[in-house]
Amino acid sequence: MDVVALIGSLIACVVMAGVAALTGWRLDAVSQRGGGSDDYFWVGFGGVVVITGVGVAGGSAGGPGAVLVGVVGVAVTTAMVAWSVRRHDRRNRASVRAERTDAWAELRARHGEVLRRWADYDLDPAKAIHHPGMHDPRHPVGQPVIRALRAADAAHGGDDAPDVERYAAAVDRLEQAFDTAESRLATPGTGRAARHRALPL
Repeated sequence: MDVVALIGSLIACVVMAGVAALTGWRLDAVSQRGGGSDDYFWVGFGGVVVITGVGVAGGSAGGPGAVLVGVVGVAVTTAMVAWSVRRHDRRNRASVRAERTDAWAELRARHGEVLRRWADYDLDPAKAIHHPGMHDPRHPVGQPVIRALRAADAAHGGDDAPDVERYAAAVDRLEQAFDTAESRLATPGTGRAARHRALPL
């Protein structure tokens, strides 16, 4: 085998590996900045064109060197694509986890705010006296709130595998139930008198 051709093939292999690494790095940079599909295409296309050109030049002498160049070209291109896709998928999964974590924290804050407002009707003497029905599970005002509170607590579950969608729906229902209850308490006839009418004689 011609030594010069072999050296040329080896150099071509090294160059192809370098181009593949550079292209993979550029694809990862596109992923980091949230580039569009056109960005991925042109970066990847440019890298493949260069790798192919170097491979053709390096394997032009034929023989085992051409086979080596072909194998290396396919291998480095495949590795470049696989690495870039894996990095992109990992980044997307991390982004989704971060978004779900943020959403979970926001839902917990909203849940806690309703709990604080609900507790005021028990801890604030004036509210406790004038609106005792808010904490009464038999009262038509307090009953929906207490049910919604229990449902939100159940939907919260644990933090190991949170079901954000289920918890979000429960918190939405809780906020609606509490707002409705406060609206009814602000209407004459839904306070202490309504509580007495709701209790069995």
